[in-house]
Amino acid sequence: MSIIPGRVREARAERGLSLAGLAGAEVSRAFIHQLEQGLARPSVQVLEVIARRTGKPVSFFTSAVEDRPSSHLDVVVSDLVAMSKRLERLAGTLDLTEVNREAFRIVVNNLRNGARLIAAARREAEGSFEDPSGRLEP
Repeated sequence: MSIIPGRVREARAERGLSLAGLAGAEVSRAFIHQLEQGLARPSVQVLEVIARRTGKPVSFFTSAVEDRPSSHLDVVVSDLVAMSKRLERLAGTLDLTEVNREAFRIVVNNLRNGARLIAAARREAEGSFEDPSGRLEP
């Protein structure tokens, strides 16, 4: 089932649950981490367990909520970060020349910087851009 990855982490953090606490006996901590990174998709049954443990409705994880106008941007940021991680793993499995390896690094960094830029622009638009270090982080 398709979900909004950032919502899993958000709900887990709100409840004060660890990865293991949310996973329970049904799935592994690694699987919960993969869900949060957008690298895996849960079954309906697993999503129902996650919803029950976090006290959220299943729809919280699967659809954009009208009172959260930035949710589309959250998905874009999550997708960019997930894609950068996939490319990084792919590069690790390939026999690349140094030039091609550097090209992969540039693409990965551009994806991550794009995610940071979108997140910073969203915070600025919401009036919550208060990072005195000047770092752009989601």
